[in-house]
Amino acid sequence: MSSKDRFPRRDFLKLTGAAGAGALLAACAAAPPAAAPSASTASGASTGTSSSGGVLTADAKATINIFNFGGDNDKKIYNDAYARFSKKYPNVTINDNFTPVTTWSEYSNKIATQIAGGKAPDIIHIAIEGMRLLVSKDFLLPVDDLLKSDSAGKDLIDDIASGLTEPMKVGGKFYVVPDSWNNMVIHYNTKMFADAKLDPPKPNWTWDDFLSAAKALTQGEGDKKVWGFGIPYFNFGLTPWWLTNGTYQLSDDWTQSNLNDPKMLEAVTFVHDLVHVHKVSPDVKGTDPTALFPAGRMAMSGWGHWPIQGFLKANFKDFAVQYWPRKTKATTVIGIGGFGIFKDSQNKEVAWEIIKELVSRETLQASATAGVAIPARRSVAESKDFLAFPPNSEIFYGCLKDAKPVASPANFNELETIFMRHLDEIMTNATTPDAGLKAAHDELSAAMAKLKA
Repeated sequence: MSSKDRFPRRDFLKLTGAAGAGALLAACAAAPPAAAPSASTASGASTGTSSSGGVLTADAKATINIFNFGGDNDKKIYNDAYARFSKKYPNVTINDNFTPVTTWSEYSNKIATQIAGGKAPDIIHIAIEGMRLLVSKDFLLPVDDLLKSDSAGKDLIDDIASGLTEPMKVGGKFYVVPDSWNNMVIHYNTKMFADAKLDPPKPNWTWDDFLSAAKALTQGEGDKKVWGFGIPYFNFGLTPWWLTNGTYQLSDDWTQSNLNDPKMLEAVTFVHDLVHVHKVSPDVKGTDPTALFPAGRMAMSGWGHWPIQGFLKANFKDFAVQYWPRKTKATTVIGIGGFGIFKDSQNKEVAWEIIKELVSRETLQASATAGVAIPARRSVAESKDFLAFPPNSEIFYGCLKDAKPVASPANFNELETIFMRHLDEIMTNATTPDAGLKAAHDELSAAMAKLKA
């Protein structure tokens, strides 16, 4: 998607996983208005002319409204970007409206409500988890033509891995330009591994290798118990276990439940057994790995890049990262955020120029310095500053060669809520993995059928 200053994949992606605060609410987006009001009711129409390259002339005049999310660091980074933009286009006024997010359906509903109220934004900041809901409402403009007609567009797309751009397409059309993203990798305590005389995890390590290490690293009792692994108990955080077993919650086209796949049962049972059979992980309820890991009470856990700045602020540096252990597949999950343009905006060209500034190298370098999300631009994510710490940081962008986007149908929040509710039953032994997944499959199948109807 962790620090609250840079809406990461556990504040930027607590929305992909329902960590800590519990499962996300089911999608309950309001129906789009029959005829969306013109964005000109909220934004002054541009009076500048555009050159053939899609670049505005300096006298362009417009008022641009942005529907945005983020923390204090984001506001500073974006304000600096707007200041650079204003030097080139002094007659453009930018109103950046930051909106709290609890769920992506709630966030999308707020966008719909604003549009229905005649205050349509020109630019919408959204993550993949909410993007298809907006596309289904016909709120977002495909940006393919803007990219093709602008020489800077080619530079932008060439600098962003296809693993980040392809998931932001629906029906072959490109709707959201990525600015940041996160994934899931294993964070491990280097000192604990050395003290236990264990070799550091290898890039191609397996579930068996992982379990062997977790058992060796689990020591002590009571308040001094050191756990081998802390389960990242949220939808996004758990997804690598399914993917590395060659399965997923949904079919490849995200239209049908796949929870009846025997490989899902195998993976869910493995996670369940980390707590109840192997006893290398604490109960998932009431456990905060982001506190136990830097305190030396947990040898391994899973996150993306988002908790690293918090660990460093706590003066905890005895850790490194490695790819997720595999059963049958070498892969992990990714979640992506970016900027799109409201379909009926009267200021599309101005909005496009602002988006280019928001995803420029300078803006994303500032974001990288904040250190939470992974910059979408390869040139920034592979820069010396970004790779400085922790050791092996190159795997963050490197994972894109085989990573999969978090399943994000238009009813994403319904998918997540159903799955996590039934997984709660499994993880607390209120039901068996087999029975729990069967019940989840039946409920999710009904939800996906309604989506297609």
